[in-house]
Amino acid sequence: MKERHEQIRDYIVQYTISHGWPPSVREIGEGVGLESTSSVQLHLKQMADAGIIKMVPGQPRCIAVPGVKITWEGDAECGKVSV
Repeated sequence: MKERHEQIRDYIVQYTISHGWPPSVREIGEGVGLESTSSVQLHLKQMADAGIIKMVPGQPRCIAVPGVKITWEGDAECGKVSV
């Protein structure tokens, strides 16, 4: 796994634990030092393709990390995505 992907994965987990829902693309960028949301989107796509994260297309903040069970209130499809 790329170092940047590991940073993003860890940020998603910590943010979700702290806030009760996953971070937005902009928040991920701010959290890991990426200014461009396009760069964040590219990393997220690469991570989803590699199975590092799971995303629900078209749904903001619907990001889950396989192997890490974090539940939160909200959209059932988003909140239940875990492996």
